[in-house]
Amino acid sequence: MADVRLVILDVEGVVTLAGGSQYPWPLAEMVDLRRLLRTAELPCVLCTGRQEPYGEAVIQALDAFQPLPQAERDRMRSASGVDFVSWPSVLEHGAYLYDPLAKRAILHPALTAERVAQLQHLKAETLSPLVGKTGAQFEPGKDFCLSLNPPPVNGSGSERQSTAEFRPIVDEALRGYEDLVEVSHSKSAIDITPRGVSKASAVRLILEWTGLEPGCVLGVGDTAADSAWLQVVGLRAAPANGRDALPGMDYYSSLEVAEGLLDILQWAINRSADAEDDRLQREACREYDEVRVRGEVELIPAAEVRTRLGL
Repeated sequence: MADVRLVILDVEGVVTLAGGSQYPWPLAEMVDLRRLLRTAELPCVLCTGRQEPYGEAVIQALDAFQPLPQAERDRMRSASGVDFVSWPSVLEHGAYLYDPLAKRAILHPALTAERVAQLQHLKAETLSPLVGKTGAQFEPGKDFCLSLNPPPVNGSGSERQSTAEFRPIVDEALRGYEDLVEVSHSKSAIDITPRGVSKASAVRLILEWTGLEPGCVLGVGDTAADSAWLQVVGLRAAPANGRDALPGMDYYSSLEVAEGLLDILQWAINRSADAEDDRLQREACREYDEVRVRGEVELIPAAEVRTRLGL
């Protein structure tokens, strides 16, 4: 079993309640998460469609400001040309990696200036008229991933159509743009991202640039939209609210959302401890074999063994 060296978390449905920003954060559980991550010295990053201000707030709440070890920092600089200071989070569905200690967003390499201009043209010429006609709205603050909240059920008020209901209307409006963008939806929004730019491709960049083996990385999600990026990492888990949407995980918590995440992290910590015990046992066996081959094995009376072990 490999030691867990990095944890990657979806936000809504894993750290916070799913469904949008109208739900309060589970602050007590988030404090417990912060304490557990600090005690275990376990680097943790986000993988979310949320924009930088929201992502930075969650990072701050969890105290997820872990500096990159020098070896990984050197590898990332060599591979990307960027001097990352801390473990970066994936924001805006992979449009950029956010380095919280440097307070810097690094664009996905596939997101060229030309593609950004095409996306802005699509927003102005196609999506903005759709928003005006239907009553949907753009999520503010996103620069590279366009997220649409469905229109209100009765034309006004806080209750909105489900994203599953509104998705076909968006798909129809974007007919002919399949080579330019990809469309997905969560419980709260319909997301339009440049084709080839995704959570999965951004997570793959983190692993490639740092040199981390997939088996050393734990991913935690809760919806089918997380399935693609979870396949990039070697260890996958879900809280109870993600069991139905994400088959084939390595671990399911019996608890939901943040309480489930606490349980998952404890499972990962215990798993790493078991891996270390296995390593030490193998090392002891190897050393014993080497000594035995040299004929240096010391026969110790059972009483002395018990004394040495404190029994």
